[in-house]
Amino acid sequence: MTDSATHRAIDAVWRIESAKLIAGLTRIVRDVGLAEDLAQDALVAALEQWPGSGVPDNPGAWLMATAKRRAIDAMRHDRIVERKQDDIGRETQAQRDATAVDLDAAIDDDVGDDLLRLVFISCHPILSSEARVALTLRLLGGLTTDEIARAFLVGEPTIAQRIVRAKRTLRDAGVPFELPRADARAARLSSVLEVVYLIFNEGYSATAGDDWMRPALCEDALRLGRVLAGLVPDEPEVHGLVALMEIQASRARARVNQAGEPVLLLEQNRARWDQLLIHRGLTALERAERSGGSTGSYTLQAAIAACHARARTADETDWGRIASLYAALVQLVPSPVIELNRAVAVSMASGPAAGLAVVDTLISEPSLQNYHLYPAVRGDLLAKLGRHDEARSEFERAASLTRNTRERDLLNSRAEAMSRMSV
Repeated sequence: MTDSATHRAIDAVWRIESAKLIAGLTRIVRDVGLAEDLAQDALVAALEQWPGSGVPDNPGAWLMATAKRRAIDAMRHDRIVERKQDDIGRETQAQRDATAVDLDAAIDDDVGDDLLRLVFISCHPILSSEARVALTLRLLGGLTTDEIARAFLVGEPTIAQRIVRAKRTLRDAGVPFELPRADARAARLSSVLEVVYLIFNEGYSATAGDDWMRPALCEDALRLGRVLAGLVPDEPEVHGLVALMEIQASRARARVNQAGEPVLLLEQNRARWDQLLIHRGLTALERAERSGGSTGSYTLQAAIAACHARARTADETDWGRIASLYAALVQLVPSPVIELNRAVAVSMASGPAAGLAVVDTLISEPSLQNYHLYPAVRGDLLAKLGRHDEARSEFERAASLTRNTRERDLLNSRAEAMSRMSV
């Protein structure tokens, strides 16, 4: 294997194994920052040794054994935790004896619990939303600081500072490496799901920059969601979120044309929708819905997405059901943005005048004053009603508010179309 091929293999191994590695090390050293440093040391060792020796048969176990040896060295250097030092020393010495230990067992020991603990730590409420996202992508997504910075269009030093501060905050607060108590787990799980969906949404509809989508972020969020569903299989909202992301991700290839320009939902070529992702999403939705109990917000959103996925053409979409699902969603999670989405569904089910009536009830809502989709939706409804001058003004305002170049171009082109129609 060439050096370049080995480095590609190392990169692939790191993406797969890094979260398990950091989780296992955190269980040992009780410090997520130190655990990541040890994991990085093991990665450096792999980069130095594997080009010459070849990729091991079990690269994850090799990385764990190497990192554990570094952990022992660090503990000896700092003269801390004497008993734990001896325990880890015996474990690692046993690992060195190929006849005495199965390295597969070493890496997989308690890995499910370790990963779940790491998920809850990365998304701890003590951290800001931005810090949770950065730390989650770093520790669980295996992304480099540069990759995270490029994904969110911020400077690499900014992301680096967020990650460093997040790890310091967790350490200084003495956040234990353990699962939250049952009475706190639901709130913590909500934070985890929020972070995963925030990552997905940034990939699905980029808030800024030159690209309409960033598929790699969608893939990272999907991977995290699938892992989480495996770790907490009895939580219906986890399956609801996975269903929502799978179905939305199925449209990725149809959401942009060859020039990278946005293609709106009703204009998409549904033959380009990924049927495997749709099937996986509908299966996850069925699992969420049959779990019993009250239906959560992600499951309701997944049910809305499923209405689109099941419609072979745009004309076959069950807009009445979508409107009723949005009504249930806004009762569960009162939000002007959800109400705006309900207005779109109402307009499709009952006509643009009915939709505009709902939109206009939100005209004084403070949270929508700088939200570009409010004038975009209002402009679309005004255009359908033949009020072209008013629609043009709304599209121009929407274009001025968005930070995404592709979206701005689309909105400006719609404004220009309204100008031509009003002549």
